[in-house]
Amino acid sequence: MPQQDSGRGSARGKCAVNLSDAPVLASRFDPRTTAQALTARRAAELRGQWSLSLAAVYVLIDPVLGDPVMTQPLPQGLSLADLNDHRSQVWGRASHALALPPGVVLDSALAPYLVELDAAEDPWLDITVGWAVQEAVASWTDTRHEGVPHRVGGWLQSAAPTPELTRMLSAWLTLSTEAATTARYLRVADRRVWSLMVHVLGAGHVAERLTPIQHWHWLDAHAAWQGLCAAAHADAQEPADPQPLARFSKAQWAVMAQGPAIHAHIAQHQARRVMTADVTVAAQSAPVSDAQWRAAVAHAGLKNKTDQEGRAP
Repeated sequence: MPQQDSGRGSARGKCAVNLSDAPVLASRFDPRTTAQALTARRAAELRGQWSLSLAAVYVLIDPVLGDPVMTQPLPQGLSLADLNDHRSQVWGRASHALALPPGVVLDSALAPYLVELDAAEDPWLDITVGWAVQEAVASWTDTRHEGVPHRVGGWLQSAAPTPELTRMLSAWLTLSTEAATTARYLRVADRRVWSLMVHVLGAGHVAERLTPIQHWHWLDAHAAWQGLCAAAHADAQEPADPQPLARFSKAQWAVMAQGPAIHAHIAQHQARRVMTADVTVAAQSAPVSDAQWRAAVAHAGLKNKTDQEGRAP
């Protein structure tokens, strides 16, 4: 557990998903036991994947559905500097708020932010990995339409100055698409959105744009590690003005817009796989494959078509 300065309360468990409330799908599958076993394994795996470079290590947090460490909502209208001060006191680590795109009607406290960890041995790594595992496992048993909030976006390594990193990530929050839509905000800090986006755009395209981030790791819907490394030649590029990550075509944005149905299908498939097995099945789950993404996209498209036909006069 990270050491808090005098007067700071413990943050452990404030983001924890209440796994005891999740329905147990079968007698052999226990969400709490599964999450505990997976957390230790995934934290060790992440440390093993991190490079031995001097790059700073960050965890990306999405507080739009509740900040994981704040016991009370922050006052509205705070500047980014004030948000950083409040959060840094609770985390005991430097906090770096991102800026929402112009025209997005959300308070700045609901924008994603980075927390700078004290390298791979920081106790916050185990805690944030635990939160992410709990979110994934709870999704396998969740039947709510809106799904389980995913507040841990990923773990990033970057040797760039923090202001450069936050400017780039802030620019990535702006949605750019050829499709006609009122949407303006691309929630890349929700790792479900990020995962689907990597599938839709292609890992190679995202890797080309990843600099100044050297490595981006996240837990997917199987609670398995996914990762991207910046394209090898990208280090030689001159810094440019931050831009949106990509411009989605109409077809690409149509897939992104079906995200909730796609994520639900993948989670339900994983639930059927683990509900009659012991915890080792979940621990050994392979990452979500391209074939599984394609099947989920096809299922969501068919469901959307059926729903539209059902509403027709």
